[in-house]
Amino acid sequence: MPDDNAEDMKADDAPELAKDLDINESSEKIDLLKREFLRKINLFGVLPSNIVDLIAQNSRDVYLKKDQVLFKEGYLEKKMFIILSGCILICKGITAKKRIAVLGAGEYLGEMALIDSQPRSASAVALTEVLLMEISEKLFKEHIATNPDALMEMMKVSTLRIRNDLDMMANDMQKISNFTNDMKNCLIPLGIAEILLTDICNSLRGTEEYHKARSGWEKVKKSFDTMLSVKNNVVTLVDQSLACVKKAKTEYHRAELDFLPLIEETVEELACHKVLKGKSIKIHIDGNPRKGFFNYLDIKRVLQNLIINAGYVTKMDGQIDIHVKEQGETTLISVKDYGKGIPEDIKSLLLKECISTKEDGYGFGLMSCREIIEDHHQGKIYFDSEEGKGAEFHFTIGHAK
Repeated sequence: MPDDNAEDMKADDAPELAKDLDINESSEKIDLLKREFLRKINLFGVLPSNIVDLIAQNSRDVYLKKDQVLFKEGYLEKKMFIILSGCILICKGITAKKRIAVLGAGEYLGEMALIDSQPRSASAVALTEVLLMEISEKLFKEHIATNPDALMEMMKVSTLRIRNDLDMMANDMQKISNFTNDMKNCLIPLGIAEILLTDICNSLRGTEEYHKARSGWEKVKKSFDTMLSVKNNVVTLVDQSLACVKKAKTEYHRAELDFLPLIEETVEELACHKVLKGKSIKIHIDGNPRKGFFNYLDIKRVLQNLIINAGYVTKMDGQIDIHVKEQGETTLISVKDYGKGIPEDIKSLLLKECISTKEDGYGFGLMSCREIIEDHHQGKIYFDSEEGKGAEFHFTIGHAK
C-alpha cells in the first residue's frame, strides 16, 4: 500500500509550483509560473526558452486525488508527466504494491514508454493530491528527443534510477538469502522427531517378523512418511533457493514418471488446506497418457499452486476438475474452477508479473509455475477464462525421448 510517510523522503528544497500558484490567477499568469517552474528542472533547463514556452503552452494539466492511479503497469500509453506538486508512488503489483520509488515535484515519469514504445513497466499512484503536466508523444519527439542535451539529462536520471534499483535488488536478495538459510536451520529439530517416530513405528510394527502389528500402526506410519516427505521437499527447495542466490550451478533432475500417482498424492495432501475443505477435486484421465519426463517435486509445486488458486474462487461444496490428456509428444494437464473468472484488467499481466487478486496473496505462485514449466521443462503454461464461468489453467509436459 502507499507509504503515508513517503512525502518525507523528498528533498525539502524541491521546487513546487503549487506553492506559488493561486487558482484565481489569470491563465497568462499560470502559464508564466509553469514556464518558470520548468526551467528549474534540468531536463527543460537545457532547452531554448521558446521551446520551453511551447511545451508549457501545449501540454495538458492532470489533477489526481490521493490514492488515484495515474497509469497501470502493462498498459501501452505514450505519454510522460512532469510533477508540478505532490508525490507519486511508482510500484509493481496491483493489490500488494511493491514500492520502487517515490517521486515529487520537479521530477518526471513515464518517459520510458515514449522511448521504447513498450507497455508500462510499473504503476503510478498518487500519495497526495497531485498536479501534473502531461507531455504528448508529438511534443516529446519534436522538442525533447531531438535535443542532445535533453537526452543526456534523461540518461543521467535513468542511470541514477537503475543504480537505485540495483541496490534495492541486492539488498532484497541478501535478505532472502539470510531468511532461507535461517529457515533451513529451523528444520534441524525435525531430525529428533524423525528418530522418535522411527522408534514408535518400529515398536508398533514389532521388532521381529513374526510380531503382529498393533492397531493404528499403518496410520502412524503414513503420518510419519508424509512428515518425512514434506521435510525432505522443504530442504530440497531451501537448497535450491540458496544455490540460486549464490548463482551456484546445480544439475536439474528429471525422470520418466507416471502422472496419475503424482496428481492423486497432491490432491490427498491438499485436502486439509483451508480453501479446499468442503470442496471436491475430480481427476479425469482422457485415454491412456504416456509417462512424462519431469521433476517430481517441481511439478507437484505447480499442481499445488494451481489447485489452491482454484480453491480460493470455488464456493463451498463446489468442484475443481483436473484433466490429463495425451497431446502428441506432450501430456496436457488442466486445472479448472467454476468461479467468477479472471478480471479483464489483469489478464495481460497474469503469468508475466507477480500479481494476485487474493488479500493474502503475493503473486509468486504463478510466476513459480511459469519458471518450472517453461524454463525447466520446455513446456507451455497458459489459461482460458470467461467472466462468470471460471478459469482453466493448462500446462504441458514432454515425454521421455
